[in-house]
Amino acid sequence: MRIRTAFSLIGLWVLSLPALTVQAQAITTDKARDVMDAILMQSGISATLSDATLTSDGAAALTYDDISLGLSGYSTPRTLRMNGVHVTVRDTDQADQVDLDIKLPERAKMNAEATSDQRDLTMRNAGGYLRWDTVKNAPVTFDGFADFLIGDEPVTRKHWLMNGLVLQWLPQQARVSWQSAEWTGANREKRGSSKAASLIVYPGDNGETHLDYAHDGLWLPSLLQPRTVRIKSSSEGLPWTEAKPIIEKGFLDMLTGTAPRMARKQIGNALWQKAADNGAPVKIDEFYIESRGLEALGTGELLAQHAARYGFTGEMDFNLLGKDLLQNLIGTPESPTLLGALVPFAVNGLASGEPGPGGTTQYGTRLLADGRIVVNGVTVYQAPNGG
Repeated sequence: MRIRTAFSLIGLWVLSLPALTVQAQAITTDKARDVMDAILMQSGISATLSDATLTSDGAAALTYDDISLGLSGYSTPRTLRMNGVHVTVRDTDQADQVDLDIKLPERAKMNAEATSDQRDLTMRNAGGYLRWDTVKNAPVTFDGFADFLIGDEPVTRKHWLMNGLVLQWLPQQARVSWQSAEWTGANREKRGSSKAASLIVYPGDNGETHLDYAHDGLWLPSLLQPRTVRIKSSSEGLPWTEAKPIIEKGFLDMLTGTAPRMARKQIGNALWQKAADNGAPVKIDEFYIESRGLEALGTGELLAQHAARYGFTGEMDFNLLGKDLLQNLIGTPESPTLLGALVPFAVNGLASGEPGPGGTTQYGTRLLADGRIVVNGVTVYQAPNGG
């Protein structure tokens, strides 16, 4: 009888574990507010908490209005304003970590002194999932998304739009991608579009940093359009442990108001500085470019150097398909077209190709520290002032 009673007590204890776990992971509105106050303060965001309730599953549901975020990296001071941001805060099975489910409103505004710098923003199903370390006051993971984003300038009617945006930060991967995008000039004059794009940064098996980039269907109002580009690159001299903090800071900067163009520049400069200090090459494991009947496939290696005129030395070896089409456009050294006369180094470089397999033309391109570009042993460009 005692044995049976003991087993019954153990069984009741085991059955009670899920309930105990849920109770341990329940969060209070006060704790949720404290977490959000720390995040908002660190991010430079001012907001008014208009509602705070507990949900049936033990989470805290917060609603913020009068949100204001100063934007940096633009030509003039600008501020992002919105109302009705919903944040659901949950405790996790990890000590000192909480999960935040963020839902943004469909309408927002970018305010500025000049009317031409103002934007009306439309956001469909936009938000993100954030795991936050409450001790370090830093993100652990982040998944941002938007089915549709559009920014309209009310006077000139310029706009940009983006579908299927994904902004993701994980311990072993950073990713930005979208399914389609378009941007215009005044009165909606189309200035460019792309069907899809993706940038992924991640560590390799030996701790090196990999960067993969691809876009498809790029359209630009120009004669040469790299409609499809695929690049796979890696660097053992830029370990993931050194690249990760740089990329994480760039993501945080974008999420807290830095213009994407400025954030990309800052990330690029910091990675270049680290690669130059380490003195190891960045390998272009593969690149592919397609543009109006032209195709190029090759590999390369670049070395970031402080003393190099353009910041890099290196080489690119590739095969080009469609040389004749390009030659019809820019001409030959003996008979350049009007366009070719404007870019003589391109004419000379194209003419320096050698026959390759399958009807392709082979090019071995070298970028030297003094700025010279050498193609198949022929100097096709020399920087001004003898540099």
